[in-house]
Amino acid sequence: MIVLENPLLEDPVEEESDSDGVVEEMEVTGALASGKISETAMKTVTHVNNVGKLKERLTSIEKKLPWLESLDVTVDLKVPEDELKTIINDNLKQEMLFYKQCQVGTQQSIARLKSLSIPTVRPEDYFAEMVKSDEHMKRVKEKLVSKQLTLERTEKVSKMRKMKKLGKKVQQEVLKKRADDKKQMLESVKKIRKGQAEKEDMDEFEINNIEEENPRQKKDGINRKRKAKDSKYGYGGKKKNARKNDQESYKDVSSFSSRIHSKPKRSAKNDKRKPGGKPQRPGKNRRANMKSRAKNK
Repeated sequence: MIVLENPLLEDPVEEESDSDGVVEEMEVTGALASGKISETAMKTVTHVNNVGKLKERLTSIEKKLPWLESLDVTVDLKVPEDELKTIINDNLKQEMLFYKQCQVGTQQSIARLKSLSIPTVRPEDYFAEMVKSDEHMKRVKEKLVSKQLTLERTEKVSKMRKMKKLGKKVQQEVLKKRADDKKQMLESVKKIRKGQAEKEDMDEFEINNIEEENPRQKKDGINRKRKAKDSKYGYGGKKKNARKNDQESYKDVSSFSSRIHSKPKRSAKNDKRKPGGKPQRPGKNRRANMKSRAKNK
């Protein structure tokens, strides 16, 4: 047990040792070992409850200000003692009691302010100056706008990437479907060629053999243009070596005419050139001989 003396307190107060007292005792023991306090000082210090001195000091420091400067309100809810015993161990009830106490105090304060003709609600045209300057708020706004633009840009890029992946996936599916359809069609064609196709496959690849009528063709079925070409160039049969002579055609000279197939000799009589026209140009060798003769002279 530790007894402390205090000149402000009338009677010394003794404190029983408990778990906290053990801790205090250990701290005091450490202080004694370090030499901060002495054993005699510990024995002489006592607790004194001097009520008169305390009230005198309170009145000396108390300031008598108007209520508008302090706005202090004392609320007594007059809770019964039985209910207080249950509230001590229930945090929720304690909080509700504090809430009711604040609510009653606020109502009393507002009624008192209205009695003093002091407004309690901010007017609609109230204008409060900003603590921060306009330049500072402008920088803040620019930063917020830049962050928003960056966020929108990143969202747009991520969306484009997703769309690109989705587009590639759709394109791959379309190409795969085309390849499957092509493969199925080729297999059906092979079956039709081999005569192993079913009736459904035959219906898909049914060929319309109805020939359309040509309006240019005559009703009698004769194409005069085709007939003329056939008579001129022949129709059908062997085309190779068709104009080659054989023994009979070689001996047949009935169609030969000297007037048509032979060239007459050129002479003054047979010369059909125009009078006064230019003489025929000499050949290359003759021109060369003429040049060499001219040089020798």
